[in-house]
Amino acid sequence: MRQRGQGTGSREYTRRRPGGRATLAVLTTASCMALASLVLCPAASAAVGEGGNKRLEAAGASQGGPTVSSSKYRQQSSIGEAIAGTRITSSKFRIVPGFLGAAASSTAAVPVSGLDIAVLYAKTDAFGDTIPAQVWQRDRDPLYLWEHPVGVLEVAGYSYAIDGLPDDTIDTTSTTFDIATSEFVWLPDGVHTFTVKALNSAGNSGAPATFEIWIDTTPPSVASYTPAAGALLNLLTTPAVIMVSEVSSGVDPAETELLVNGAPAATVFDQDTGRLATSSSTLWTEGANSLELRLVDLVGNAATPLVWSFTIDATPPSGTLVIHGGAASTTSVYVTLSLDASDAVSGVTRMLLSNEEAGGYVDEPYAAVRELWRLNAVRGLQSVYVKFVDAAGNTSAPVSDTIDLLLTAPETVITAGPVGLTPSRTGTFSFLCPEGGCVFSYAFDHEAWSAWSEAGSATAESLSDGNHYFRVRAARETNGLPGIQDDETDPSPAERTWAVGLEPPPLALPQGPPIKLWRLE
Repeated sequence: MRQRGQGTGSREYTRRRPGGRATLAVLTTASCMALASLVLCPAASAAVGEGGNKRLEAAGASQGGPTVSSSKYRQQSSIGEAIAGTRITSSKFRIVPGFLGAAASSTAAVPVSGLDIAVLYAKTDAFGDTIPAQVWQRDRDPLYLWEHPVGVLEVAGYSYAIDGLPDDTIDTTSTTFDIATSEFVWLPDGVHTFTVKALNSAGNSGAPATFEIWIDTTPPSVASYTPAAGALLNLLTTPAVIMVSEVSSGVDPAETELLVNGAPAATVFDQDTGRLATSSSTLWTEGANSLELRLVDLVGNAATPLVWSFTIDATPPSGTLVIHGGAASTTSVYVTLSLDASDAVSGVTRMLLSNEEAGGYVDEPYAAVRELWRLNAVRGLQSVYVKFVDAAGNTSAPVSDTIDLLLTAPETVITAGPVGLTPSRTGTFSFLCPEGGCVFSYAFDHEAWSAWSEAGSATAESLSDGNHYFRVRAARETNGLPGIQDDETDPSPAERTWAVGLEPPPLALPQGPPIKLWRLE
């Protein structure tokens, strides 16, 4: 300590701080009293030197004393190292607080407890941006910073916890905690809290301070979408529907885009359900359609674009049908069909065949030739109808062809047999074919057809009461093949029904006294 200054009754001192820097300290008794409530007033002793017209008064001070004695002259006191913070000044004194880096502020609210932490915040790094609390953002290894409790010197350290409450064990004496250099390294997406409290050497702690950070580093994802990749559709107005998953900040509709065949498509997005769909005005083109989905959430996480395609075929196939190579007539109920169909987009896969235009279609794989198609076994002009079906499910209108069926099979005629109601339990039928040279096959009720025979009659015995049914068909050899073929058989067998039983008696009047009728007036 060295002496400097002038003036009668004045005392000044300089004190060298740690590190060698000298600080001039001047105190008055009134100033010391004003500082007593901050526990910053030192106890002091003074020495006075005089010579000529100069007076030098030097004071020595020790921190922690309740009073300081000096002359009436204006003085200045510097206590501790002025690391950072706000300086409090007045016309009488100036204080530069500096213990453990604490800073006093003339505007900060004084905490209820002396150990309460009043300031806690987060940054991306020591020289980075401040991270706002309770706002979705992308930094997941924040640096937490807090300030030493205001006006407290005896803080022993701090206890902190991630997503929990700190205990009473000191974790650090620093006023920062860096996730990047900690055992956590980084925090997963979601909501996280950092809580810290100050402890003194007596084990007392202040109220914890908590900072809530919301982290979202994951881009939105697609849960499902229709039409599926490679799908084949037959409607030009089918909407595209994409279910988007975003559990944190939410999808940014302004940055989300669906390109259809390279052009932006009008879409409707529901943030609550995650449903993104093309509007009803979106029309696909016939053939292949490409789609590209670009998703971005509200904090800027962009998903890898989803690209897929599907095909639209809304036009039915077309084709032709020819019976028996275009022949005008046939003597067989079995004919060969020649078919020729095409489809520009998806191709013909199936065909529907029928002898009636209104119904009765048989679904078969498409083939250019259909052999042994059976006509209705009725003499005269016969028609066949066909509809072609493509891979997308489009069905054409029916196309048809006709042919005259000239049957060579004989007709069958029943010449005798029971009819109506009969009491006989035996039924005998006689039959013939006008062409002659026929063989016959018959069946009673639900029996199977009998073997072919030249016999022109058939009998059934021990018939039960009730209705009965008889069928007979004639056949004649015409095609030179062994055995009886279908085209040699009468396609319309002769039939007869009758009933076995006794005829009920005629209606009889009841017997007894005459019935009298009268009227009451």
